Amino acid sequence: MNKKARTRLIVATCVIAVALIVGITVAIVRGGEYYVQVSDLTTKNLDGKNVKVGGRVLGAIAHDAAGAHFVIEDLTGKAQTVKIDFAGQMPQTLASGVDVVVIGKYAAASGLITADQLQTKCPSKYQGQASPTPLSTP
Repeated sequence: MNKKARTRLIVATCVIAVALIVGITVAIVRGGEYYVQVSDLTTKNLDGKNVKVGGRVLGAIAHDAAGAHFVIEDLTGKAQTVKIDFAGQMPQTLASGVDVVVIGKYAAASGLITADQLQTKCPSKYQGQASPTPLSTP
């Protein structure tokens, strides 16, 4: 391999490595972080920023042409709540008392998250069930 070809190979390898590192970093920053609690919205400077917030649906869910509107409360037992507006596909398990994670833009002045994504959490659905009868061995 001549010197010119070796230089091209090194440059191409470096470009690919940098692109891979940047891609992994962006993926981790956008989706790899844990969600914050509703009470963290007032203690951190999150106004106007995209947030990922976990909470429990409190009260009724209102539906209209613009989507769904509801309130979530803090999961740690603190009294804070935040309003949610969501215009996307509604999960079938969304109901009062269900734990959710919402991702969207937070407006501190109105106490509102305009959600782009919504995930429900249903721990009872994933808990193991008791075995009917233990298997006997011969």
